[in-house]
Amino acid sequence: MKRLSKKIILLVVVLGFIIIPISTVKGALQANPDTYSKKEVNTPDGWMTNIRNMEKTGEAMGLSETLNNDLTPSSESNNIDVHLARSTEYGAVAILSASGYGNPQTLQESEIKTTTGNKTGVYFTGTDGELVAGGLEGYIFSGVNSKYYDTYTNAQSSARVGDALGNTTTTNQGCLGWHLATNSSWVRREDDYNAGRRIYYYYFVRGQGGIFSYITTYVLANWYGNIQSTNYNYSARGVASCGQGL
Repeated sequence: MKRLSKKIILLVVVLGFIIIPISTVKGALQANPDTYSKKEVNTPDGWMTNIRNMEKTGEAMGLSETLNNDLTPSSESNNIDVHLARSTEYGAVAILSASGYGNPQTLQESEIKTTTGNKTGVYFTGTDGELVAGGLEGYIFSGVNSKYYDTYTNAQSSARVGDALGNTTTTNQGCLGWHLATNSSWVRREDDYNAGRRIYYYYFVRGQGGIFSYITTYVLANWYGNIQSTNYNYSARGVASCGQGL
């Protein structure tokens, strides 16, 4: 009986590798409530750089990568790519949480705040916002390779497939208001002529007010562009993509 059990276990392991070959794995998020934290990073560029640096020698991933100025790898690929979660990646996980494979309850009602309602899911608070790599085209992540972020115009019609940001009237319809989501503020620039100031809403923040809520960061500047205040005090999430040639 013991010998038979060992054969069955071995067969299951072998079949697992046949059904899910390593070369087809595209991405993963750590199932850990401490995947993201505020620490001392307080700007979008800081989050982008620090998370990419996790691949470098002596950093958190235990890899030996070197990076170019645009944060692409400069050495031979290690088949791992660690980066700030893009807006589309956040949207994919949020949509999965509302599917038949996700948590049938809202995150606010679940005891364990994950996409599945158990410890194997992707953790979200359901109330706190997290910065993602996505925002107003031409104004975000200067000098960073564009494969690491999603860009949008100041119109909601620029919502992308899978980012969950569209509404019923946009080409790429999204998840506006799903699961008690309360916020939906779009990226843009505003000039307040009466007050003599400019407000830049450049980066998307997802999940504040429900997993399908979205707001933006802001930079308040005077008429000459001198920054007066910001609201960059958000957490962020790292994503590890796996595959040949990354």
